[in-house]
Amino acid sequence: MTARLAAGFQLKGAHLLIGLLALALIVRLIGLGVRPFWLDEGYSLYAIERTWHDLWTIVPTYETHPPFYYSLLKGWSSLVGTSAIAVRGFSVLLSVATIPLVIAAVRELEAQDPTGRPTLHAAVSGFLASCSPMLIYLDQQARPYALMVLAYSVATLGLLRLFREFRSGGPGSLLSWSLLCGGTELTLWSHSLGLLYAFCLAAALAPAWLEHPLHSGRIKRGMIAAAAVLLLYLPCLLIIASQVGDWGTSWLKWEPFKLLELIAFYSIPVEALNVVTAVAALIMLLLIKRAVQRAAFQPSWTSGRALVLLWWGPTLLAVLISATYVPVFLPRTLAATLAPAYLAIGGAAARIDSRRERLLLTAALAITLLPAAVLTAIQPASEKWDQIGAYLERNVAPADEVWLYPNDSVLPLRQLAPKPSFRIREIPDVFPAVAFKGINRSGSPSTPSLTPRQAQQLADSSAAQRVGTVWLVTRQSDVFDPHDDLPHALIRTRRAGKVRHWGYIVVQPFRLNNAAN
Repeated sequence: MTARLAAGFQLKGAHLLIGLLALALIVRLIGLGVRPFWLDEGYSLYAIERTWHDLWTIVPTYETHPPFYYSLLKGWSSLVGTSAIAVRGFSVLLSVATIPLVIAAVRELEAQDPTGRPTLHAAVSGFLASCSPMLIYLDQQARPYALMVLAYSVATLGLLRLFREFRSGGPGSLLSWSLLCGGTELTLWSHSLGLLYAFCLAAALAPAWLEHPLHSGRIKRGMIAAAAVLLLYLPCLLIIASQVGDWGTSWLKWEPFKLLELIAFYSIPVEALNVVTAVAALIMLLLIKRAVQRAAFQPSWTSGRALVLLWWGPTLLAVLISATYVPVFLPRTLAATLAPAYLAIGGAAARIDSRRERLLLTAALAITLLPAAVLTAIQPASEKWDQIGAYLERNVAPADEVWLYPNDSVLPLRQLAPKPSFRIREIPDVFPAVAFKGINRSGSPSTPSLTPRQAQQLADSSAAQRVGTVWLVTRQSDVFDPHDDLPHALIRTRRAGKVRHWGYIVVQPFRLNNAAN
């Protein structure tokens, strides 16, 4: 019976996998090159334009993320180019490659704690990984989130395999240990918060690893694996440790109400919510409740409970650190937890006893989640640098100057027009302005803010007085210039013009009082 069930799962799984891979690829390609690069993607493109030496020695002095992802993206872009589709295509490739790992993880879960409906478990988990609006949002960006999800999925698969092998009395195969170690190392190097994920992987494995009777081979392999991961992570840890002094000045702020963001993160983003997609959100929240409840009431440490720890562990750690030490809670940095989340949700759906309820919920989820995925893929850009660039091109005169404050706003703007027709001045200095002695409000020494005195000196400088109109482009002024020091300094000798808003990006002209325009 077991053999026939396994054979049936493999046969259906092959067709299911092909369909899910095609679906994941299609929805991620929708609108992939339509939106302009936003600020964070500008950082990615700036990094890959550096030399290999600078990428590993200079960029880490101000960039909060390890250089590993940028190195992979640099190699990828050398082959396919740096267009929006090309560089974002790397994230798409990584995200699609995650689907087989999710299916493989389902098989491991089914072997250890059968739902009785392995194909449904695989279908729901794989469908969520393929059409998750949050994953699609992140997978359409040239950022390290898709790499994080892939790496954590590899480690999760290795951990689940080790659970099964430990319970059968073995020390764990070299393949399983390699998957766990390799996935953990990639997770550590893919993001500065990778340490939270690694800690949860170790905590999830420890009860099974230390389970009696102790196996000498199991203990030895575990110690070797931990030592190897720590040794390879050491250079990355030194990079992160060198940035500790900047953490207290991060633009992130912690407020308990931010926990509400997790509702949209683990179901449907607010931007994709409507009457139809709200059904998918409600079903996902119901299944989340059932998955957590089942894990909580299991009598022993099982793969299911370990899965929930891999899901909620990094999230709770991020909340704890944010509330007690320094703000690090940002939902998108928890992207890797979506993989174990969907595995657990798929298991909860497969365990619904009532056939009618099971069919109704899974069908409704499939029907309503797909529109949410498409809506996410085609949603407008959050930062409309293309519109801002076009506005400046139409209005900035040859004698004028565009001031970008903070200075990193030049990164997405220059991706649109490497040689704009208007003159640009990065405030307070050319990015990355690590040598400028200003105020670090962003958490990065590359984007310092001006003191009130520096703002006044800049506005009164002879160079500034030769500029007909200063077109001040500010972004997140509440962070970088909360007291409007630069606008107040400019308005002493200039007339403020009409303000144009593009979300948190603002453009305002300041004309000399004696200027004809």
